[in-house]
Amino acid sequence: FVTDPASVAANLRRPMPERPYRATRLGTLFHSWVEERYGVGGTAEEIDSFASELDHDDIPLEHTELARLQATFENSVWATRAPVEVEREIHLILDGQIIVCKIDAVYFDGERYEVVDWKTGKAPKDAQDLQDKQLQLALYRLAYARWKGIDPDLIDAVFYYVTDNAVIRPATIFNETELIDLWRSSVGMP
Repeated sequence: FVTDPASVAANLRRPMPERPYRATRLGTLFHSWVEERYGVGGTAEEIDSFASELDHDDIPLEHTELARLQATFENSVWATRAPVEVEREIHLILDGQIIVCKIDAVYFDGERYEVVDWKTGKAPKDAQDLQDKQLQLALYRLAYARWKGIDPDLIDAVFYYVTDNAVIRPATIFNETELIDLWRSSVGMP
């Protein structure tokens, strides 16, 4: 809605079905594995596609890549930390709009919270790409702060790009006022 409102509007006017992509399935499998690892109970059967739609030629490659992502995760800073939340869905009301936020994980070190969003795709290509992507973290941070009844300034938010074993911390994360301003400007409100 904020970074490409014309595409969103076109898709809402005429939604087109999309073939499930191997990268999407891989992301789903990885997220399910992380949930199971932390005892939450996700399963790979939650993939949003029919068996007839899956590209079976990619399955061995997919499982090889999944094993690589799992090994990378097991050697990351996240492997030894215990999250306080995994796959927490929170419905955030922002300027009268309901935004569904499904937070991958939240950690707490006794003083600060950290929202982490696992990514199995490519890291942002430049500063503008990261600026656009940080909107997701800003929404998750605000949603979690409201849900917990705490100050959003007590919450850090990062992306973990598993493929690259890279933790990416945006230089800035929008606050509530900035998010509302962005929303209003994207829908043509003053």
